[in-house]
Amino acid sequence: MTEKVAAPLGELVAGCRSQMENDLCELFEELGPLLTQMATARGNTSRDRAESRAAASLKLALPTHWEKVAASLRANLAARAVEATKSGYGLADQENLRLLSAAEESVQLAMREVLDRVTLACRDETKPLERRINYLVLRRAMQPGDKTFNVSALWSCIEAACVEVTTDTGPLILLLQLIGDQMAIEMPQLYRVVNEAMIEADILPSLKRSYRDTIPVDAHEVAEESTRVASALDRLVEARTKETGAREMPKSGTASQELFNSLKTLQAAPVAGTPGTHTNVVRMVRDSGAARDVKPLEAVTLDIVVKLFDLIFSDPNVSDGIKALVARLQTTVLQAAMLNQRFFADRGHPARLFLDSLSVVAVRWGKVVNAEDPFYLKLSELVDKVQSTYDGDMAVFESANAELDAFLSECEERDELQNRALADAVLAREEEMRLRREAQARAQKLADACIARVLVPEAPLEIEEFLRSYWRDVVQSRISQSGEEGAPTAAAIQVATDLLWSVTPKQRAGEQQRQAASLPTLLSEINVGFDEIGSAPTERKAFLDTLLDLQLAAMRAKKPGAAKAAKVVKARPRVAGPTLQVSHATDIGVRVQDISLPVSDSLDGENAPDRADLRRVRQLVRGDWVDFTTAGQTRRERLTWINRSRTLFLFSNSASPCAISITPEALAVRLKNGTAQIVKLDRPIFERAIHGAIKSLDQRP
Repeated sequence: MTEKVAAPLGELVAGCRSQMENDLCELFEELGPLLTQMATARGNTSRDRAESRAAASLKLALPTHWEKVAASLRANLAARAVEATKSGYGLADQENLRLLSAAEESVQLAMREVLDRVTLACRDETKPLERRINYLVLRRAMQPGDKTFNVSALWSCIEAACVEVTTDTGPLILLLQLIGDQMAIEMPQLYRVVNEAMIEADILPSLKRSYRDTIPVDAHEVAEESTRVASALDRLVEARTKETGAREMPKSGTASQELFNSLKTLQAAPVAGTPGTHTNVVRMVRDSGAARDVKPLEAVTLDIVVKLFDLIFSDPNVSDGIKALVARLQTTVLQAAMLNQRFFADRGHPARLFLDSLSVVAVRWGKVVNAEDPFYLKLSELVDKVQSTYDGDMAVFESANAELDAFLSECEERDELQNRALADAVLAREEEMRLRREAQARAQKLADACIARVLVPEAPLEIEEFLRSYWRDVVQSRISQSGEEGAPTAAAIQVATDLLWSVTPKQRAGEQQRQAASLPTLLSEINVGFDEIGSAPTERKAFLDTLLDLQLAAMRAKKPGAAKAAKVVKARPRVAGPTLQVSHATDIGVRVQDISLPVSDSLDGENAPDRADLRRVRQLVRGDWVDFTTAGQTRRERLTWINRSRTLFLFSNSASPCAISITPEALAVRLKNGTAQIVKLDRPIFERAIHGAIKSLDQRP
């Protein structure tokens, strides 16, 4: 490996280290108030007198001394670059060995536990990173033994900085425990960014996570979880056995066979619920005569599955479309659970794998599922196949899992090709986009002023939001193309005026007739505007449905008091319009919405990004999902590309014909004002419901 090749890799390592350390120090600068709250809460709830005293002491010391910690941490991190051979706990050089005092030993033991917890939390990111570090060592970009990204080395710097707050044993241990709780959440994100940067630099890209993954799963954690679930099941069965007492049990599975016959009947003719609701057919089975005499284990299984579906159907985070798929699998799930006593404890069970796959695919939709989406159609097809053919043979689920994996792999490869082509197209016009953004600053200000001139105080909030977002983009686009005085711009402003008039209460028959005659033209013009800015069909339908309701209400307001009353209801403070610059272009057949922050707004003001939000944006990696909300309509997009300088992010979703290219600062502003939200991946739906059901039943008297 030549020095010329090693040099760029060395720069990559230095850049990753700089970002990780800077983000860590920023986090510590902001952590003080939260730690004070946590210490207060610990003191209020602890029953241990020593811990309460430590919490009280820490609560007093933190506000005064915390600001010194971040500075000390920066100094410690800089010093470790020089002291590259400095090691973690228990590995010090012999010349530094000495006897520890009792207090020091207490701190060391407590911190070893905290470090183990933080290390475990980071393991899913540090494992592939270790392999990449070995690659870099072989190519002389890093030195053997370099602890740049070592968790224990970072933690030793944190521990050393915390003595700026207190040196008393009790408060210091509590402080580091509280910090450990936060680091277990934050540090994996720092390592994710390092891994992603190395993937982008083509350093062992084969270790990249698939977009099908939800959250990292540790084998030891799975084993411990299975043991806990099995233990809870044993307790529930034992309790049910005591309930039944000496009652004679049915012979040779008679009750079970009767129950399965009931299941087959329900499976062939599932109970239909009203739209938006889902009937728990397993409850019907449990409450039937066939379930009255089942064995204790089967009775417990019935109770768990009943509770499981109750939890899923009432979960507000699960979309109605996914609930509809789940509802069709009720009898199948019950059969699988009845036939396998360890169904609930075995996450690798073929049926569990298939059920968890619903959650994996559902991530792409959020709370709104498009029933025409190929992914949904495939899931629906497989659910029907499993529901109609399952008779206890696990091969049915294994076949469905294999078919779904093949489908997802094919879609992933196709999406990757499209995303790469789209990224190349965006990259090719990146300089053009920068120049266009500068020209857009004036056009956007002019568009904002045009919208502000036509808005009236009594305008419905839904119409105001539409004009300040979607229609502002239309006006801005037309100003850029034909100027402020051009006929297209004037036509767009006239549409805004007509739109406001159409939702104003009509008192006279002549006004109602005029509205009825003008509506087709108005709706046509609005749809033309939607086409110009590339709005998704679901977005325009939602607005047009709302508009229809408002216009009907306006036509029915015949009494003079109606308008006055509406005026009072709608009186509200006027909010400032969006400050983000938006433009649209078409690349490889995909409508790309380019969003940036005007230079004049990038440094200060109400719409400037927060440092914490910018850090969250910097920690995004390819494959992360973000919900973008405009005028009440939410689109879920996946981060598919980041340019080398990390100054431009590209979001897309194969379920949508639109994509979003956005600068980090603009995304941070959207996080701040609530029009964007980073999606936090959760455990699969069935896994959450199984744990909730068992816990609920296990805690019953």
